[in-house]
Amino acid sequence: MTSLDARALAALCLDDAAAAAPVGPRCRAVVIGASLAGLLAARVLSAHHDEVLLLERGELPDEALGPRKATPHTRHTHALLARGREVIEQLLPGIGDEWLAAGALLGDVGSQAAFYAGRKRFAQRRADAMAVCLGRAAIEGVVRRRVLALPQVRVVTGVEVHGLVADARGECVQGLRWRAAHSEDGSAAGVLRAALVVDASGRGSRLPRWLTELGCSAPDEEQVQCDIRYATAYLARQPHHAPGLEAVIGAATADHPQPSVLLAQEGRRWVVTLGGYGNDAPPLDRAGFIARAQRMSPELAAVVRDAEFLCEPFGYRFPHSQRRYYERLRRLPDGVLAIGDSICSFNPVFGQGMSVAACEALALHDALLQGREGLARRYFRGAARSIDIAWQTAVGADLSIPSVQGERPWPMRLINAYVAKVFDAAQTDATVAVAFQRVSHLLAAPPSLMRPGLMWRVFTARRRQGPAALVADAQVA
Repeated sequence: MTSLDARALAALCLDDAAAAAPVGPRCRAVVIGASLAGLLAARVLSAHHDEVLLLERGELPDEALGPRKATPHTRHTHALLARGREVIEQLLPGIGDEWLAAGALLGDVGSQAAFYAGRKRFAQRRADAMAVCLGRAAIEGVVRRRVLALPQVRVVTGVEVHGLVADARGECVQGLRWRAAHSEDGSAAGVLRAALVVDASGRGSRLPRWLTELGCSAPDEEQVQCDIRYATAYLARQPHHAPGLEAVIGAATADHPQPSVLLAQEGRRWVVTLGGYGNDAPPLDRAGFIARAQRMSPELAAVVRDAEFLCEPFGYRFPHSQRRYYERLRRLPDGVLAIGDSICSFNPVFGQGMSVAACEALALHDALLQGREGLARRYFRGAARSIDIAWQTAVGADLSIPSVQGERPWPMRLINAYVAKVFDAAQTDATVAVAFQRVSHLLAAPPSLMRPGLMWRVFTARRRQGPAALVADAQVA
């Protein structure tokens, strides 16, 4: 890994000024933020630029697989959805083996994961789609190790960005203004020239403001006030716990608005997260955590009741999902893009963030292959196609919860009513269950659930169950 600090970056800026030559199209790209999204962007940019600088405000962990300070939610449950795994392995061939070496477990989303909608368990069948069960720090750490080993990529820590530099008309970004994150006198600061700037700074991105400073419009922004709270604990994993399963997912529904997840982790551990909306915060004491877990899936309840706690439960609160519609802007300056949570940040209980960031990096790869002209518009439209799938899934699910604030136009109410039918059918029809899982893992778009053949299965599932199954359902209820 080649790394710099603010002092070295200042010297680099002086070299830029002395050269007084325009930055060529393959010369330098700068990524703001060394998050997973920023790392994947750097990987893509390294194939098109002679130098890629990753600017990170904080320090990177000393341990290769340690968490960054900028991600306080890292210890909570994370997973890499099947589509995210596919894309990252496409961008970084062989990384799956490195995740396995770090302790990852790969599980088929149809046969090695139990999925509950409320308290209704889906039928299981192999889906030929593998998700990654591994802690967020390790997932990101393996990617960071691979990307920072690329000869074109260097990381600069202890630096914050406070504006863009553009031509006189504000039509082409030519670099950025930076300063040392902990400089008291402002002496460690400068202008860093770049052919392309990619903002991966996260939910608090200042790119909308920077665009207005250049005379452009800020993107429209949408927020959904989900106000989700969750509590997480790590437990020791034993062979008799949930045999044959790597994950047990409990999706929230209107009649059971308490999501839950049980995931196998490296180091022979389970990670358990219990969620609630609004004032329904899961307890952070061990006894309360165990008691609440008993209202979840039988597998999760049994593990929490039986397993040794490796830590006390700890909590997190996520106020709202948000999306910035850069693809709708009529005027976009050349030379600046955004990726990851800087564009869209989802309710974390759906586990979409890392996978959507990977899809956006792939959209950047595809857009760059077509040249620099019209890059921003081409990229944002390509990224929006992946974001749409995840956003429709997450927002629709959140707005099915009565306590979540937000408009529910009749098309959404109609779709949510149909999804409830899908949940019912998926209990006994594995074809329906796998179709839903493919949407959840971003392998298919939500409209795929409305194909005529699948809709027939959804609406005839009860009729095809027969009287015995209906009696069993009544007994469970």
